[in-house]
Amino acid sequence: MALRSALHHPVRSAALPTLAGLLVIGGVIGANFYSMWYASPQLVPLEPLERLSALQAGASDADSAGGSASALPANALAAQPNGSLARADGIAAFGGAGSNGAASPAPTRLTDPATAAAAASTLLSRSRAVESGEGLSTALQALQVQGETQRAVIAAYSQLRKPEHLQAGWRLWGRFASASVIDSGSLQSLVIAPASGEGVTVERQSDGSYLAKEGGLPGTLQRQAIRCGIVGSLEASLRRCGEGDSLIAQLQVLLTDRLALPAELQPGDELRLVVDKLMDGDTVVRYVDIAALDIRSVTGQRTVAIHFSEADGRGAEGYYDLQGGSVERMFLRQPLRVGRATSGFGMRIHPILHKLKAHQGLDFGAPRGTAVYAAADGVLIAARKAGAAGNLVRVRHSEGYMTEYMHLQKFGTVTPGQRVTKGDVIGYVGTTGRSTGPHLHLGVRKGGTYLDPMQLGDVMEPGVASRSVKAFQGHAADLLRLLDALSGAKGST
Repeated sequence: MALRSALHHPVRSAALPTLAGLLVIGGVIGANFYSMWYASPQLVPLEPLERLSALQAGASDADSAGGSASALPANALAAQPNGSLARADGIAAFGGAGSNGAASPAPTRLTDPATAAAAASTLLSRSRAVESGEGLSTALQALQVQGETQRAVIAAYSQLRKPEHLQAGWRLWGRFASASVIDSGSLQSLVIAPASGEGVTVERQSDGSYLAKEGGLPGTLQRQAIRCGIVGSLEASLRRCGEGDSLIAQLQVLLTDRLALPAELQPGDELRLVVDKLMDGDTVVRYVDIAALDIRSVTGQRTVAIHFSEADGRGAEGYYDLQGGSVERMFLRQPLRVGRATSGFGMRIHPILHKLKAHQGLDFGAPRGTAVYAAADGVLIAARKAGAAGNLVRVRHSEGYMTEYMHLQKFGTVTPGQRVTKGDVIGYVGTTGRSTGPHLHLGVRKGGTYLDPMQLGDVMEPGVASRSVKAFQGHAADLLRLLDALSGAKGST
């Protein structure tokens, strides 16, 4: 009977599996769309040659369109190997829709492709990270620097640093005149650098000898302007726009701890950044700096923060608005990334002495060994044992402020007289001195009077000094041109 029914209704029987198939296909497409839109996608990097070709093609397209307004300023990156700066539009990743239903702009990049410049030069690069247990000679051997050249490099480096202090995670970055791994004498320069900051550069001289000098980064600097719509969280949005964990972490600290912004980022807002990346070929070694930040909200409000340092290195350093006024709080919201306030400022029953006593600071409960950061720029004036305070660090700041960090397990790599920058590690949470458990006591004084650290959120850094206003205006204008050029870049909406 079933067979007879199928013979009499062949079209209906054939249509049933087709309809089911369509439902399955629709479900798969819907799931993929949801995953792309709301999840944090695992980004697969392009092969270096493929990516370089794409960047060069983007630059050709941009040049043929006659768009000169978005080219990098001539002084954008003084550290480039050959000083040549070019523009290449990045490949658009994911866009999105904001909470108001309007389409967010597709992420866009304007870059100075330092990797393309390096590839076009006659020098070739090889690099590697130092592995656990390796000495300098072993690391050089793995980089194919051998024999007399290796001995000469070690001898030159030893004039400035002790080779035995090399640590796992440091990077070696060499430039060679030849691709041959046999010809180690083709080494022209070698940077040996820690995981953060600059290192030592060993350079070949005209007579064939090698000379070491302070400074040098293991790669080439690339300045890039990025445009990214906010869809969901900041972290998920930046991942969709192809950026890495290091930039996400730096930006989160900047937005939550350092900058005093009029409003928080919301879905539908647009975030524009100018970032300096340290590149090793097609790999991001690290994000060196967030040079500019531009938030354009769905309400039409625009907030710009420009990173600027005075030329002499002793004056202003921080984030400023376009008029040179500071947009940065003098103090971090809290000197820990992990932990919570457990005891406030004022009178309390002391947990050990069991009597009413003024608590001249703020306590943060945190696991033993948690890093403690300098709450503001200043000069470290003490790092010592101090009785009931345990291991104590004091830092003197501008405007007559001083901060104290007590009960530390141990000190960071700091010495009295050393300048520290806001966010530098100065110690680790402990329970030394008169303490009932691992915590940090933060004290803030001004003119000898203790202040409530919770009431310092409105204290701002000084603005740009009058002697540096002209330099700041030129610096800000260069960065502003990069940010504004994203509006007309390929891939924007």
